[in-house]
Amino acid sequence: MTGTGPLEAPLERTVGRRTAQALAPLGIVTAHDLLRHYPRRYAEPGRMTDLRDLTVGEHVALMARVRQATVRQMRSRGGALLEAVVTDGERDLTLTFFARRPGVLRTHEDRLRPGRVAMFTGTVGTYRGRLQLTHPDYQVVGQDADDEAAALVEASRPIPVYRASAALPTWRISRAVRTVLDTLGPDDLPDPLPEQVRRDRGLVGLIEALSGVHAPYTDADWQAAQHRLRFEEAFVLQVALARRRAAVAELDAVARPPVPGGLLDTFDASLPFRLTPGQVDVGREIAQDLARPHPMQRLLQGEVGSGKTLVALRAMLQVVDAGGQAALLAPTEVLAAQHARSLRRLLGTLADDGFLTAAEAATRVALLTG
Repeated sequence: MTGTGPLEAPLERTVGRRTAQALAPLGIVTAHDLLRHYPRRYAEPGRMTDLRDLTVGEHVALMARVRQATVRQMRSRGGALLEAVVTDGERDLTLTFFARRPGVLRTHEDRLRPGRVAMFTGTVGTYRGRLQLTHPDYQVVGQDADDEAAALVEASRPIPVYRASAALPTWRISRAVRTVLDTLGPDDLPDPLPEQVRRDRGLVGLIEALSGVHAPYTDADWQAAQHRLRFEEAFVLQVALARRRAAVAELDAVARPPVPGGLLDTFDASLPFRLTPGQVDVGREIAQDLARPHPMQRLLQGEVGSGKTLVALRAMLQVVDAGGQAALLAPTEVLAAQHARSLRRLLGTLADDGFLTAAEAATRVALLTG
């Protein structure tokens, strides 16, 4: 999903300037960015958020049931106040809305009827020792729909919860995503997964995956979508790495084949122990790589103390035998000094080239810093 076209066009053309400006701080500036801004979790309409997990100062999105909502005139400062109490079934949270006249708050009072469930978003604060949300945004489950049939469907669907901001609640992001999805067709969304790969692994197509992750009807929808999108991320990464390896394989490098009777053979003969089977196998593979006229790309993994330094040293000695130089890089000067000591200890007199104590076939280990 890269390139030009509707996916890379400025987002304000699709969702409007106000929403586009609110999305920009989240790093979302194109339709592609918005479609790849996945929900971080899904809320179930019948499952309430545990209110004991709220932290003062945190911007939250939570599901709760309305217990009561009342509008009253404020005597001390003038104006009107709507105070609603929502609950998770065990604990309560207060919601407060202020206005100059009571009538302005009647809409909230009508929507926040006792028993209704809603998704609320806002910053957690305190008042007289109680947690509260002041002027939270909210969406009533099953009520903010065009008709009764749509309301019944919406009330049963998983609710995507996005990484949002105070200026843009999660349901506005969801609405913007759906707006973008509705404007795109199959030709606008080329699938990076080949059809054969999708069929062999039972993966849904890209359009179905994006619809499932952003606007699921069931838990199975977003689970199948997530599975496909995770596979896609790994697949695209592996293809990129494979292409990079293929490109590197076309580059030229000096071949460093093993030299019989050289420094490496002398070193191996001096070891007071046998190499482990793993060291032998990995050493053989590295030796083969070094003998080719192309750059080597290899990652050596092993537990602490498993002998990785010895494997690296043997590869370095093969390069030296073939007339080259070898460098062992370390991220810090302290670690570099430790490696230098380790190499000198392993090589013994084979590291004393230029000194009277040097073995007949010796090299030199130098520590370079700065």
